[in-house]
Amino acid sequence: MKFAVTFIFLFLFSGIAFAEYSIVSTIDAPDTNISGLGYGNGSLWAIDMVTEYAYELDLSGAVLNSWYCENGTKVPSGLTFANNTVYISMGNTPNLTISYCYRYNDSGDYQGQFSLDC
Repeated sequence: MKFAVTFIFLFLFSGIAFAEYSIVSTIDAPDTNISGLGYGNGSLWAIDMVTEYAYELDLSGAVLNSWYCENGTKVPSGLTFANNTVYISMGNTPNLTISYCYRYNDSGDYQGQFSLDC
């Protein structure tokens, strides 16, 4: 039974790996050093690691909203969107130590932070 389940899993996974994909659309980045992207509530969300601005974009690439992510000495390194919240990970350079995740609502209002270090 274990072999059959493994074989079926590998067969399904290989089908996904060889599926054909096509580019539907491309858009220009809102800034020059995007380090994180997320999607939620019908918008594409991006963070720039140099200017430290977060952006909400519509699917045509137009900027709907943006805000500065004040964080002291930390550099934005990633972004995700879940439950109407934008999560932006930031850490100290050069190896992103002492990392935190900063939370913003979908309007750009700061909601708090939590440590990502274990």
